[in-house]
Amino acid sequence: MALSPDTECFECFKRGFSDFTARAALPSEDYDRLVAMVNTNLERGLTPPVAGTESWALLRKLSKTGSDIFAGEKKHFTEQMLLQYNELKSICLNSPNPESIALAAGTWCNLVDSGQGTPLPKIQDLVQTFSTPLTVDRSEEFLESLKQADTLLVLGDNAGETVMDRLFLDITQFRGNRYYMTRELPVMNDATVSDAEMASLDLVAELVSSGIDVPAVIPEMLTGKAKQIYDSADIILAKGQGNLEGLFGLNDSRVYHSFVVKCPVVSRATGIPMGSGVFCRFTGTGGKNAYL
Repeated sequence: MALSPDTECFECFKRGFSDFTARAALPSEDYDRLVAMVNTNLERGLTPPVAGTESWALLRKLSKTGSDIFAGEKKHFTEQMLLQYNELKSICLNSPNPESIALAAGTWCNLVDSGQGTPLPKIQDLVQTFSTPLTVDRSEEFLESLKQADTLLVLGDNAGETVMDRLFLDITQFRGNRYYMTRELPVMNDATVSDAEMASLDLVAELVSSGIDVPAVIPEMLTGKAKQIYDSADIILAKGQGNLEGLFGLNDSRVYHSFVVKCPVVSRATGIPMGSGVFCRFTGTGGKNAYL
């Protein structure tokens, strides 16, 4: 059962597009047009990532400040996280469970999220969260599964979070095929291939675009190489709420989710409190969707 849109989703979109249109230097009439398109799609029952796709495409076209309105923030967060990289790598390697620590840090990096139109965290505050235990943590199970795998696919999310994804791939004992899938086009502060390259992820994985203009990976929309990699992966690590919304309810045992619960709709669907760091799989039963 897919994640169903809620009236709260529209309120979130309105907050977000208020910020996005301001960044794009667009007038209020364009804001009204963009959110009306979203509302129509939500009323049709489309999931949030798909419901906003038309509006994002139009925003990129109309923007007076370039098609990638978060380019500055993405560059800033990536560069700032890279400055922390060696120290964070040392902390992980000197801990009892280096890979689990890196995965937890990568989960908390999901706080770098512009989708709700809220201010992005300061780097110092973000790094301080890395030692906070996850509310739901199945990273050890994930790592055990990885020992039997030949191919790992990571579905990326935010730029900046990409640096911590690189850290895990840098220190993991997994030596099989590694793929890192990004967004096809700029949308919010999600990472594209060029953003992943900025984080030097190309040193630890083969980068591939999803090829779809949606801020989520939706398997039935994938084509070509992206589909082949997705279908053949033994283990899939889906980062962020967007990818959760795209994959929720599919009951694919290969998929582990890593995200922070940032909205009441996701909280109710997963049964996990707001603000929680989460690393787990989901059963796909819908409604009170149990996590594994």
